This record gives sequence, C-alpha cells and structure tokens, in this order.
Amino acid sequence: MRRDRILMRASALPCQQKRLRTTIEIAAFASFFLLLVLWLASGPAAAFEKRCAKAEAAIGLEKRLPALANKVFSGEPIRIVALGSSSTEGTPDMPRDQIFASVLGRELARQVLTPVEIVNKGRGGETIAKMVDRLQRDVLSLKPDLLVWQLGVNDVLQLDGVDGAIDRMKTALDELKAHDVPVVLVDLQTSPMVDHDKDTPAMQAAIEDAGRKPDVVHFHRQAFMKRMIETREATPTELVQPDGLHMTQLAHFCTGQLLANQIARGSLMKRVSAVTMER
Repeated sequence: MRRDRILMRASALPCQQKRLRTTIEIAAFASFFLLLVLWLASGPAAAFEKRCAKAEAAIGLEKRLPALANKVFSGEPIRIVALGSSSTEGTPDMPRDQIFASVLGRELARQVLTPVEIVNKGRGGETIAKMVDRLQRDVLSLKPDLLVWQLGVNDVLQLDGVDGAIDRMKTALDELKAHDVPVVLVDLQTSPMVDHDKDTPAMQAAIEDAGRKPDVVHFHRQAFMKRMIETREATPTELVQPDGLHMTQLAHFCTGQLLANQIARGSLMKRVSAVTMER
C-alpha cells in the first residue's frame, strides 16, 4: 500500500512541475506586459515632465499646511476636492485621466507615498458665485484635507466687472478657514481670450493677495504658462486649444505635475524637519 502511494506521488510530480512552469510563465508574461504598458504610457509623460520642469520657478513658493503635513507624516490617505470650471472638469475632447486634477492625484501620491483621493467637482462655465453657492454641498460636506480651487476665468470673460466675484471669493475663503480647510488657489490660464480681457489684471491681483494668507497657497498657472512660451519650451498653440481659451494636454499635464510638486514640498516640510530633529 505504501509502495502504491509512493508511485502515485511520483507519477503526479511531473504534472505538478508542469503546472508550476505554466504558472511561472504566465506570471512572467503578465509582468512583462505590465512593464511594457507602463513604459509606453510613460513616454509622453516623461517628455512632458522635462518641459514642465523648465517653468517650475514661476509657480510660486510652497507653503507648509500643517494639517496636510500631519496626514502625510502619518501615512494616512489624503482627500482633495478640486473645485473649478472647465479647466477642472475637462473639455469633451480631453480624456478624464489627462486633465490636471487627475494628473495631480497620480503625481502627488507618487511623491508623498500616501494614497490620494481626488474628488473632481469642476463644472464648465461656472463663475465664482456659482461655485460658492455649492461650497457646502460639494466641498465642506466631503471634509477634504485640501481644496484646490481653480477660479476667476469665467468672471473675467463675463465683462461685468470682477469686484463682486472677488468679494465672494474672500467670503468663501473665510468660511473655509473657519472649517479648517486649507486652500490652493489656481489662477487664470494664459490664452488669447483671457490675456486681452480688461479685468484679468484685477482678478489676478486679488488671487495674489489672497495667497498671502497663512492657510492659502497661490499656484501661478498663468505665470508658468507664459514662462514656457518665453523660454520657447512650448508655443502658444501647444498650450491652448484652437478655441483660444481651453488648455491642451501638455498644459493640463504641466499644471497637475507642477501643482503636485508645490503641494508635496509644502506637506513634506514637516517630515524633513521631524527627521532632522530625531537625528
């Protein structure tokens, strides 16, 4: 009986070895395929990243946001709400994974080594007033660790003046501060329609002024786009779609990439100082 069991085990061994080889081959093929996909996908991104980096000095200074820094330091997941208009929501011809909010989520998670959830609350065509009207429902109720607020473009384009919009922005920032929600303000893009509007300087100045608050960061989108054009890292048509307003894939990528860099440096300040103190 014992001999029969030994023979049965011996006869089963080749089958087990064959299954093992098959499993290894499948795993090896899957790994190769995944690496191939990542390599192919990283091609345009890697090329874009080098071009974006040339304009990074124009995005503005990073600022430490204590609540976000604590989350990163402890390794807890981060929830970011992206509020804005069509630059945030994306245009019909722009794949969702290529708009700046999606790029921000991927790049920030890669840099801080912490899961990052992006809740996209962009709506094309909206003014500051309309965004503020849904602040409670689309932002505060979600209890975000950070609000990325892209704003001001449609207020400028309405040609009705921007004083009222600026007042609504200030009121909203006070409310966000009361709820301990730090904010990154993303200013206007550079484009023919925006650059030639008489209200653009006033809106840009108001965002610049708001960015001086301790719990508000100003991301200089217009400045970095202009820097890319001035340094011939990109042409205007490479950054702005033919409609003269909306951003291209390159502009979206650079916005998300550079925004992630700015936020990561600010949130990592606490980690760096803590490690230094431990030594």
